[in-house]
Amino acid sequence: MANLILIKNKNETINMNEIEVHPEEKIRDILFETGKILPDIFFLKKEHPTYKGKRMDLVGLDKDNNIVIVEVKDETVEESVISQVIEYAMWVESNPDSIKTLWYEHPEKPEFNWESDVSIRILIVGPSFKPNVLKFINKIDYKIELVEFKKFNDGNNDLIFLNTLEAEKETKYKASRYQGEYDLNFYKKNYNSNSAEIFIKIADKIEKFVKEKRWNLDRKNNKGYVSFKYGFPIVFGIQFVGTKSMCLFFKVPNNIVDSIIIEGEEPYKYEEEWKQILYKIEASNIDLKKYNRLFEEAYKNIVGK
Repeated sequence: MANLILIKNKNETINMNEIEVHPEEKIRDILFETGKILPDIFFLKKEHPTYKGKRMDLVGLDKDNNIVIVEVKDETVEESVISQVIEYAMWVESNPDSIKTLWYEHPEKPEFNWESDVSIRILIVGPSFKPNVLKFINKIDYKIELVEFKKFNDGNNDLIFLNTLEAEKETKYKASRYQGEYDLNFYKKNYNSNSAEIFIKIADKIEKFVKEKRWNLDRKNNKGYVSFKYGFPIVFGIQFVGTKSMCLFFKVPNNIVDSIIIEGEEPYKYEEEWKQILYKIEASNIDLKKYNRLFEEAYKNIVGK
């Protein structure tokens, strides 16, 4: 068992003990009910049936047009989980209408392009993983993420620790849905060429802006957007809203948005399902400083300071 030690003012320490979470349904419910733990996933249902009485722990969608399957374990995750999630993925590929129906019937369904290239993303969540699990996911023709989940308590508060494990890259050929990087060439192939150049330039400007602010955020290029993340949660970024159009997005509560006025700009829309406000961008010479309040409110909303 691990300990998490919080150091305050260099001399005061708070010792937080790790708490085992059993059964796995408790972990599943924490992920499903607490939206800020995995905020880039919109969960549609838990315990969704597949075949022969088997059920996916969680199923949802993300903004990269992925159907997301989440498998939860409350003990050290063994190699057998790989075949389990592959069976779920194959079932989803064969029965996409089942997931589409969940989306259609959800009262707060997010925008999702079912006519486009719908891919599958798999998250396996557990307290720890056997080494071979990391090794084997390199050989799988699905996007699989391994996420360590640990819970700590300081006597009054619960703290959740999440960590994505990275598998070592193998030098030999590995089948994959997409072999390259989400870079300028990728965006030019999948979106309007001129818009792709503007998109990357603005993403680079945001990255520079973040460094000037000395914010500890990581940039991540995705299929349809570039995000700046504080660990798991996304804080803000830029996304395509068509083949040519793009928007800045900020993760801020709707009530905060109403109090912010950007001179000469009107919000494109507020996406309640993703808890973010969008502003359309037309050119790369944008002055990010005029969005400073939104950047700061999004940072405060996610980071808490």
